[in-house]
Amino acid sequence: MSNEIVLKALEDHAKAMEGFRSGIQSDISGIQEQMKNLSHEVDKKLGVRKNLSALDVLGGGRGSMTFENVLTGDITDEAGNLIKRGTMERSTTKGFIGEFSGSEQFKSLANGAPSTGRVQVEGVTLKALTNTGQGVAGTTGFDVQPQRAEGVYNDPRRPLTLLDVIPSLPVDSSSFEYMQLQNYVNTAAFQTEEGQQKAESNFEMTPETANIATVAHWTKASVQVLSDAPALGQKLMSLLEYGVLAKLESEIVAGAGGKGRIKGLVEQGMDFVPSGVADPSTLTPTDRIGAAVVNLQANGWKPGLIIMNPVDWQLISSQKGTDGQYVLGSPRDPSPLTLWNVPVVLTPSLARNISIVMDPAQAAILDREQPSLLASREDGQNFTTNMVTLLGELRAGLAVFAPGAVLIVDVNGDAEPVAP
Repeated sequence: MSNEIVLKALEDHAKAMEGFRSGIQSDISGIQEQMKNLSHEVDKKLGVRKNLSALDVLGGGRGSMTFENVLTGDITDEAGNLIKRGTMERSTTKGFIGEFSGSEQFKSLANGAPSTGRVQVEGVTLKALTNTGQGVAGTTGFDVQPQRAEGVYNDPRRPLTLLDVIPSLPVDSSSFEYMQLQNYVNTAAFQTEEGQQKAESNFEMTPETANIATVAHWTKASVQVLSDAPALGQKLMSLLEYGVLAKLESEIVAGAGGKGRIKGLVEQGMDFVPSGVADPSTLTPTDRIGAAVVNLQANGWKPGLIIMNPVDWQLISSQKGTDGQYVLGSPRDPSPLTLWNVPVVLTPSLARNISIVMDPAQAAILDREQPSLLASREDGQNFTTNMVTLLGELRAGLAVFAPGAVLIVDVNGDAEPVAP
């Protein structure tokens, strides 16, 4: 019984294989027929034409019945016999098809192989493509478009911390006036006897005026480029805003003053000379700043801000003791931005070799107009030239209510200030 089952299974398997073989043969025949049709189409489209003279056509004759292959120039008769060999470069279309269909791999497909595998067609070469200007001699350059990064680079911006730590005072006029007490001496005294004349004090006050300056800059761009690249417009506006704020901070620190300009802290403050020391030149930069802090405290002010150039701070924070150890922190754990328990703000707007020690409550940034960004097509010929004027602008000033509360310290004793 079991032998019959085995024999039956073998017969079924043989029939299945025969059907599979027949299917493969049918597929191969179909492929060959498609290749034949493809060859005819190539001949038809690329250049086999019948040679009929104009006289034969007009006279109703059957023509010479010769054929010319325009790819090679070969002349054949109606039976396909070569009459004349052409001189043109021979077409490789039929060669490709014939080489493929005549390959051993293709024949193995007819014998039941699942695929032809790889068939190498000989005699075919392609000229190498390389990036333009990058390949060896004889190669064909191909212009590959570069990838462009988004945004605009090389835009360094220093932090404008000083504008945040000095108080701001809103104003609504083109100038700001305030009264300063000058040369005040406290003459308060006891009345030791009844009826005795009491002590008298004189208060000298003078008005001071702070200018409100306009800080602005502008640029132009076409309507098309702003429409085609929206991010560019945003970047330009950001640069305009940062530019006016950075200029304001520089003037708040060291502005020279004058018509339409801001008079800065360095110009309005008082030069500090340490007292109570036999030879002030022996003081270190840290000691000089500490002496200014104590001076403010002794005169009734509240030292709350030290302004320094970043280079001067680095020189102080990298000082070492006689044992070679860092005095303030270390490269791994730098010291906080603090000296004598007073916060330090670093800005390159301040020249090197000087420092400002101040009571921030005795100064104010006069805020007339916050930074504004404007775009206009009505500037000059913008309307007819499709240009847009982009403008960044602010109006501000500086008031120092008490010059004695802003001390300018020469941190190195006799070194000349180095402009930023």
